[in-house]
Amino acid sequence: MDTIDIITDGACSGNPGRGGWAAIVIVAGRVDEYSGSELNTTNNRMELTAAIEGLRHAPQAGPITMVCDSQYVINGITKWVHGWQRNEWRTRENQPVENRDLWEALVAVSSPRVRWQHVKGHSGHALNERANTLAQQHARSTTRTRNTTESSSTAEFPCYISYVNGVVTRHATWAACQHAVHGVSNAKFKKVATATELTLQLHKWGVLS
Repeated sequence: MDTIDIITDGACSGNPGRGGWAAIVIVAGRVDEYSGSELNTTNNRMELTAAIEGLRHAPQAGPITMVCDSQYVINGITKWVHGWQRNEWRTRENQPVENRDLWEALVAVSSPRVRWQHVKGHSGHALNERANTLAQQHARSTTRTRNTTESSSTAEFPCYISYVNGVVTRHATWAACQHAVHGVSNAKFKKVATATELTLQLHKWGVLS
């Protein structure tokens, strides 16, 4: 059974303001990118939307690793939500849970087969950076978009990736990649032509499970 990797991110210009979300779904080396925007929203709502859309587009069978840089989302779905449900969607301070509509939607699409994995934002994780780029593009756009599927074979490729001291970094040029790995013990590097090649290489390096 194929493993499924989902990488998500959300962004907001103004918070509240115009927001964007993105989800990258990877199954058996195939990479699909989903993204969209909302006109008046918050960063937390975009992070939740990204996770919901990623899970909605995942196959119905197989273990899922959900990679997310939002502690709000991960702590909410793995810890806080159980208490909220028992307390009829109120916090310990007896206040209504913010974003209840999205939390209920996330609970509906999540399951025990989902393993939630936190990654620090802007730390060089190549696919998190790609999701961030998509989300930021939608947050800055002047047109409202929803649930856009983009071809991942041509977007920002080819590129070079390096793996130095546990951090994957994406480089636009070989010169930049060479500078990153030069003289570093056990550093790895590779030119990739598509998002699928990028994903396969990250699996080889053990960055993705």
